[in-house]
Amino acid sequence: MRIDKLNIKNFKGFEDESFSLNPQFTVFIGDNAKGKTAMLQAMSVAMGSFFLGIDGIDSRAIQKNEVRVKTIDGQPRPQKPVVIEAEWRPEQEEMVLWKDYAIKPEMKWKRENIKNNTTSKDAKNIRTFAESLLKASRDGSRVVFPLFAFYGTGRLWAIHEKLNYQKQEEGVKMAYAYALSAKASPKEFLQWFKTQEDSVKKFEQPLDMAHLTAFKRTITQLIPDDRWQDVAFDNKENELTGIFTTDAGTKEKLKFSQLSDGFRNIIAIAGDLAYRCIQLNPHLKEEAVEKTPGIVLIDELDMHLHPNWQRRIVDDFKRAFPKIQFVATTHSPFIVQSLKADELRILDEGRMIADDPLKNSIEEIAQQEMGVEEVKRSKEFIEMKSRAKEYFDLIKQGAPNEILHDAKQKLDELRIKYNNDPAYVALLESEMPKKD
Repeated sequence: MRIDKLNIKNFKGFEDESFSLNPQFTVFIGDNAKGKTAMLQAMSVAMGSFFLGIDGIDSRAIQKNEVRVKTIDGQPRPQKPVVIEAEWRPEQEEMVLWKDYAIKPEMKWKRENIKNNTTSKDAKNIRTFAESLLKASRDGSRVVFPLFAFYGTGRLWAIHEKLNYQKQEEGVKMAYAYALSAKASPKEFLQWFKTQEDSVKKFEQPLDMAHLTAFKRTITQLIPDDRWQDVAFDNKENELTGIFTTDAGTKEKLKFSQLSDGFRNIIAIAGDLAYRCIQLNPHLKEEAVEKTPGIVLIDELDMHLHPNWQRRIVDDFKRAFPKIQFVATTHSPFIVQSLKADELRILDEGRMIADDPLKNSIEEIAQQEMGVEEVKRSKEFIEMKSRAKEYFDLIKQGAPNEILHDAKQKLDELRIKYNNDPAYVALLESEMPKKD
């Protein structure tokens, strides 16, 4: 399952916009306050419509503070209706997979906020689809459920409470709980992992070897370090640990809290996604992660990642979750450079990139697509250039003595600030007006 097209009206800063989405990976770029996060939030409303058919899981409603406000005659005026409309055109493989569960060749649904309530009458297609999957599952059929998740910028989690063994509950509800909150906690997947690992220690086998294998493999696939060997749960430290091979060939354990922010960020997302896939579709065994479809939103995909990691993170996610549609935002030209042409959207202008980003240098991407000026120059160089030009222009214009006096003071400041550049200081002094 995925969303092929999203229409947004009167949602936050969007007056009326439409976006087409790549079936596997779409990355939005744009300046701050251009609506990247708002677009993901609108996506989460569309995704949450599926939960209308899952009892016990709240659908994602349109919030009061998400209504676009327009200033008219100096007064703020809420603009309604707020409309989030999604379109999904299932591929043949999906039509076959879900042929018995109310799927149609074209699935459209819409949520509106008109009188401070989010409507569901126009979301019948997606609700009926979800209801049919849930009923079949409870009747004993091996149904494939789609995954939904949203990871916001506050996703670098820390767990300080004692983790207990996981209680047995219906997997669908466990997988969908808080999936779209953007602040999902790793507590659930860590308690599941602890339960599996403790079973190994006590009985020499996990409760489910296939699921534990899939979970560990997923995390390993997303760690770009050849020294990384495995992941385990340390009961004494009450946290996940990474197992590395040292240069001497020995194995070393590092607690989750000791890992870099980049490692913790990706392990948390990978672990949470793998856990949700396993809970949704346990009958897929070791292939639960690879064969679970769905939609995942990630705000600021580059957050805490080294540039080398940024270059490969998109491909890593594609390999680990081949059936998932990812929609992400970024400020990183390294991520942009790693994309295919139809995977990139510039939010400022609502357009796709015609050229393949892979063909462009980092400097070209930063300057042409991300609007960064003088990308090859440091801020210091730009200031040096600007102030020197201002000074030389004053001299050429034959400025009055009092203005030249100010220029002399500026020169002294420049000579002090940039005295590590002898050529620059010498040039300034050579252009300095000589005393009579």
